[in-house]
Amino acid sequence: MKPTELEFKEFKQKASEWARQRLEDPTTVIIDTESTGILNKDPDTEICQVSVINVEGKPLVSLMVKPNKPMCEEVINIHKITNEQVAKQPTFPQIAKVLSFILESKHVVCYNSAFDVKLLWTLYKKYNLPVPKVSGVSCAMEKYSEFKMEWNEKKDGFKWHKLPKLAAGEAHDSLVDCMSTLKLLQLMAGDYDPMKVEADELSIDF
Repeated sequence: MKPTELEFKEFKQKASEWARQRLEDPTTVIIDTESTGILNKDPDTEICQVSVINVEGKPLVSLMVKPNKPMCEEVINIHKITNEQVAKQPTFPQIAKVLSFILESKHVVCYNSAFDVKLLWTLYKKYNLPVPKVSGVSCAMEKYSEFKMEWNEKKDGFKWHKLPKLAAGEAHDSLVDCMSTLKLLQLMAGDYDPMKVEADELSIDF
């Protein structure tokens, strides 16, 4: 059922409070992956790139990963990562321990955690590796949809939005998407105004 105007505002306020809480928690990390496909359509989907940053925007890891089979052109056209680029990169089992060490006891934030976290945890299990012991997982996409207060009548729920490109660089690069997610949390918490940043960049003091 569609929320009332007051309920919409409450959802937005809670989403803003969530963003503030995550930004103030030093155990929060933001993770993003690029993959060979979609797990629901291809159970053999693997990652070809993974990045993790902290709430200060510091990269904790950013790696290309060699999947277990060549990627198709359709996928390459989305993230622009080629088979040649990943041919000599480490495989997931080779980076899993490093990734687990970084994620240990952290609160993981993703833009669409149902995709990124599900895929990562599936890969750990696929290769008989222990899944990282994180303190929690949050989906920034779900929170942002509540923050935007737009209703999808067809699914009777909040409208989902693509990740806004708020960071410099190419979209669908895992590190760039991590940075965009961080800036999105800052925007939701009231710490970041893209319009003001653009104005500041255009302001030149002679």
